Order: sequence, then structure tokens, then C-alpha cells
Amino acid sequence: MGIFDGLADGDTEALEPHSDVPWFRSELLSRWPDLVDVLEPMEGDLLEVPEDGAKYVLLTLPVGVLDRLDGIFDLAWRHGLSGYSGVADEAF
Repeated sequence: MGIFDGLADGDTEALEPHSDVPWFRSELLSRWPDLVDVLEPMEGDLLEVPEDGAKYVLLTLPVGVLDRLDGIFDLAWRHGLSGYSGVADEAF
């Protein structure tokens, strides 16, 4: 099972915390507050497993906001974070 599949099942064991992940999450919500509805882990999840907030950000973007992808990728790249597109089945 891949990392993405594991996340879909709630398994974050394969992920290492990174100090810039919480910053990335915060910056995303600062720029686009409406992403809170498509962002994981959700705030309630972080209350249960706070360390996941430093492990990953999962976005399920609706078609209407796909124009934000370049900005999202730019934020990630600036801090050496990598990502994976489940739709395209490729890493970036």
C-alpha cells in the first residue's frame, strides 16, 4: 500500500514530521480560508492526533478552485515539501 492509500485509511505511520508542514497549512488557510472545508487533517482530527499536523496536508480540491494549484505548489516547493496527486498518480 502506498502512502496516499494509507492516508485514505488514516495510517500516517510512514510519514515523518516536518517543521514546515504546519507553516504550509497555516499559509494555505491564510491565503484561501475556504480551503478549510477540503483540508485534512481537519481541526477535530488534530485534537485527537496532534502530531499529524506536522506530517501531512491533504487537499481534495473541487474543480472550481483548481486554478489555485500553481500557488499551492509554489508554497510547498519554497519549503522543500513534496506532494502527490492521486488523480494524476504522480509525485511533484
